Amino acid sequence: MKKLVLVAVCLLGFSVMTMAADTPAIEVFGGYSLVVVDTSTAFGSDAEFNLNLNGWNAQVAFNGNKWAGFVADFGGYYGSIEDTYNGESASVHTHSIMFGPRIALHRGAVTPFLQALFGYARITGDVQGTNVFKENDFAMAFGGGLDVNVKKNLAFRPAQIDYFTTKTGLTGDFAGHFRYSAGIVLKLGKR
Repeated sequence: MKKLVLVAVCLLGFSVMTMAADTPAIEVFGGYSLVVVDTSTAFGSDAEFNLNLNGWNAQVAFNGNKWAGFVADFGGYYGSIEDTYNGESASVHTHSIMFGPRIALHRGAVTPFLQALFGYARITGDVQGTNVFKENDFAMAFGGGLDVNVKKNLAFRPAQIDYFTTKTGLTGDFAGHFRYSAGIVLKLGKR
């Protein structure tokens, strides 16, 4: 009898987890984002400082079916570098626009996804209001995340983690950054 109850509970749990959820036609995400910059590649091998950029990330995902879609990703990240030798600080701003495919598993209360994004990032640096550098770089982001349904048309994204890379004009190399985002997802329409 105990085995029968255990099997019934397992089957019920499995059926709830795999219960088909409606796939939204469009998902709109907005939230906080943190970029940990690879300063040694972005600013040269003699760079001896850390740079964390705080900002925002927004996405619009168009779902073609229950598992494949297309994403437009927009972001703005802001921070500053302190110069310990002369006491000045430089403000660094990065804005990115990327597009690419997304694979998602729209089943049950949780939606995991993977994505590959390609586009560009505009990076600017200012010292006391004077523009020091400005460049437009090729950008890519590879990663994924997890959406947890709160209501039928609303989800919370506790984590989206991306390997965010830019081909910097200062060194000519790809600088590999870490990007973390979290926020709210609005689900519109049905697929």
